[in-house]
Amino acid sequence: MPLPAELSSIFRSKQKSYKMVLILSIIDEYRTTLNQAISLDDVGRRFLAYFQNSIIEGKKVDSPPSGVAASWTEFTLSQTKSLLYTPIKALSSILDESNGGLTISFKSTIWDKLNEETMDELQRYALVELDNYNNNLAAPVSLNQSLTQIINDYISAKTQPFSNHPLGTLLRQTLPTNLKKLTFIDDKYKVQGSIGQGNWANIPWLAVLDKRITETTQYGEYVVYLFAEDMSSVYLTLAQGVTVPLRDRGKREGYQYLQQKVQEIRELLPLENMQKDEHIHLTSSGLGRDYQVSTIAYIRYERDHIPDEEQLTADLENMMANYKLYADKVTNPVSTPNPTFKFTMAHLYLAHGIIAYLGKEFPTPIELDELTANQSAVLISGDDVKHPKERIQHIGRALLELGLIHIDNSHYSLTPLGVQYANAFDSNLWRLSSEQVKLLRQKLAVKDSDASSTSNLIKVINMAIIIVRNLNEFSLEQFNEKFISGMQMQDEWGKVTQENRSRFMLNWLEEIAFIQKLGDKYIFHEDKENEPLDTLTVSERIEHIKDFIGQKGFHYPGSLIENLYLSFKTKPFVILAGVSGTGKTKLVKLFAEALGATTLNKQFALIPVRPDWSDPSDLLGYKDLSGAYRPGQLAEVLVEASKTNNRHKPYFICLDEMNLARVEHYFSDLLSIIETQEWQNDHIVTSPLIHKDSLRLEDQPVYGNLSLPDNVYLIGTVNMDETTHPFSKKVLDRANTIEFNYINLSQFPDEVDFSNAVGASRADNSFLRSEYLQLIDGYRDHRDLVQRTTEKLVKINSILEEIHSHVGFRIRDAVCFYMIYNERFQLLSEDAAFDLQLLQKILPRVQGSSSSVKRVLLQLMQGALGKTLPIVELMEDASDLYMKWSASQTAEAVKHPQTARKIAFMLRRLEEDGFTSYWLS
Repeated sequence: MPLPAELSSIFRSKQKSYKMVLILSIIDEYRTTLNQAISLDDVGRRFLAYFQNSIIEGKKVDSPPSGVAASWTEFTLSQTKSLLYTPIKALSSILDESNGGLTISFKSTIWDKLNEETMDELQRYALVELDNYNNNLAAPVSLNQSLTQIINDYISAKTQPFSNHPLGTLLRQTLPTNLKKLTFIDDKYKVQGSIGQGNWANIPWLAVLDKRITETTQYGEYVVYLFAEDMSSVYLTLAQGVTVPLRDRGKREGYQYLQQKVQEIRELLPLENMQKDEHIHLTSSGLGRDYQVSTIAYIRYERDHIPDEEQLTADLENMMANYKLYADKVTNPVSTPNPTFKFTMAHLYLAHGIIAYLGKEFPTPIELDELTANQSAVLISGDDVKHPKERIQHIGRALLELGLIHIDNSHYSLTPLGVQYANAFDSNLWRLSSEQVKLLRQKLAVKDSDASSTSNLIKVINMAIIIVRNLNEFSLEQFNEKFISGMQMQDEWGKVTQENRSRFMLNWLEEIAFIQKLGDKYIFHEDKENEPLDTLTVSERIEHIKDFIGQKGFHYPGSLIENLYLSFKTKPFVILAGVSGTGKTKLVKLFAEALGATTLNKQFALIPVRPDWSDPSDLLGYKDLSGAYRPGQLAEVLVEASKTNNRHKPYFICLDEMNLARVEHYFSDLLSIIETQEWQNDHIVTSPLIHKDSLRLEDQPVYGNLSLPDNVYLIGTVNMDETTHPFSKKVLDRANTIEFNYINLSQFPDEVDFSNAVGASRADNSFLRSEYLQLIDGYRDHRDLVQRTTEKLVKINSILEEIHSHVGFRIRDAVCFYMIYNERFQLLSEDAAFDLQLLQKILPRVQGSSSSVKRVLLQLMQGALGKTLPIVELMEDASDLYMKWSASQTAEAVKHPQTARKIAFMLRRLEEDGFTSYWLS
């Protein structure tokens, strides 16, 4: 017979065995006396006798309270009665004291439900819980002792051999085994600890993972003890795995995802007696920020103030109770009725008048009557609407379900999302801007942990998205059949209503860029939020690019692909220089094709530069005599890349033979615009290349305020001969210049095994897009590397100052970004990466015929070789030095070999021709 609800969970929360022993003592005494008012003295004697007899029998039981008695044999009845105050209070929901505390009894409402069967069941319940508890006491290690041991010993342990260290055994085996014995950590949980993999971790941890959510700490939510790197404290946390989100989304978007999950879960759970902020300080390294953005709640224990076992267990049980509540909600969603499309709005943009009006008055709530009085501004049909109040209310309900507005007692105001939406209007109020489309798509993509909190409108739109995705290409009739059936409204609505609602929903989906209408057909457009995550790491994708290019019969020098990737990642403008016929243009085309960007899908464009180009109109376009805008090739690509559906795709523009015309003349607008990059709503934006006000109204929707989107990459191929123009420092400062001059004619194509052919693999723009625009963006997480790199640049600048070729902050930042990306993705050694930056960012600035230029080159050579040179002697004759680095001789192993080889060529040109430049070879 099941226990009454009031008794079925009285032992769920326990830190000692006292509650179970008390209930057993009360039952035994009642069955002896049959008196419901039980003497507290008699209960106390039975309570004390249990512990004293258990000690005599050698059983493991709770020790008496410290400071009261050394053992239960020394404990008195008076002390026992004082001790019983705590469990009696804990069980006050079912127990009553009377006669001034001399007697104890179950509450009358409990006695009404107790008979012999229920009392037997209560006794069995108490005995089982007591046995389980005592079995856990048999474990040799307490949580308090373990945490204290780790905090006290870990720093010194890191100086000792890693393998088979006792702390490793404690965290990996002993503690997980002991935690599994706790009554609130059952078989559905996985418990694991770590001190590192092969090497000591800076932050050791002990985690409890609900296997319904995750079995790894790389993603998902779990409870984990995290030890501060300096061992000043340990945190009990409800946290999220960061490895997979940051790998798949990049640091910026990954952080936003984790922070959004934190807020959702904090709103979902009680999290009582826990901290809910970002003030968790584990390390000063980049990992510290990872923990701050991903931690949902925590309890901090200071090194010298670790609580006793009872408090630690209570805290852990509280944390686990919240974790279980969350896991139950996300793994057992509540069934809900089918969503229904209730709104008679033909287009989403019809709601824009209300949003714009509320945006102007924000944060003041606006009464419905005021909105109605301003119907000419609020509704697109203005004063022609017959029932404006009802129409505004109808539209308002849709905006409410989309999460854009609040409605409180007929007062309308914008939500935080609504404020973002209102700030994203473009020049045309009655259409959705690309940013508004993005905001709505993000809202639709958010999966609420509690399904009941998702609005009906959000559900029905997502249902429609699933339908069009499955249909892919379809007619109104095909969509109508599945949409109405999905809502189960085929018997409720007439044919006209069904078709109208289906047509309205398709209009909405077209406005938020899920579908495109072509004649009588609709075509589904996939977006990056719906595409599968790129499973390749950066290094794996680069190997794929190399394999793809090799399969096409082309080979490029070692580390060139890595260098090209890092250059794109640093800044979206790269110059490929070298003699004609070395494959510069082909490299750009193959690199783009390996990522799924081709001429056919308009993601790759080759623009041959003409010698007569003299201003930006040759690239961007011009206005003819009638005032009509005639777009250039570059403008057409920028329009395509700027479309909402395309923002996740990389676009490559190759300016072939870029310096046949003076780059500073026709490319000047682009050079300036690149420097206006800034973050805005998760995109990198620039100032406009083409200002809207300069165009006719007909041209403004497409070309107005056209800028350089963050998914466009500009590559210039250049030859240096008598037909071309040199580059100014303005150009060189803004690009990485990669040189092709070392040619191996004896290299032949590999035979291709077509059964294992490597195809193109579409890459998301996040693979190439910059994550840092200012040095502060990456400084905190990579402080040591930035400081090492800057120290080298400071030394180089002191050398370059002699010929007025020293670099500024723009180049410092670009070099640091290149080095950071290289370290993050582990593509090249630090010396090899800096070697390429010397070659690409420093040496192109050096040219001239003076002895000062020669002295600068020799000093730079000294740094590249990593050894002291007799510069005074070499100023007279450096032939012995540069002949060592001719292409026909094997160079010695040095710190920066590619820089050394290039400087050798430049020295030779200076001595033999009386002039030198990076561009001469």
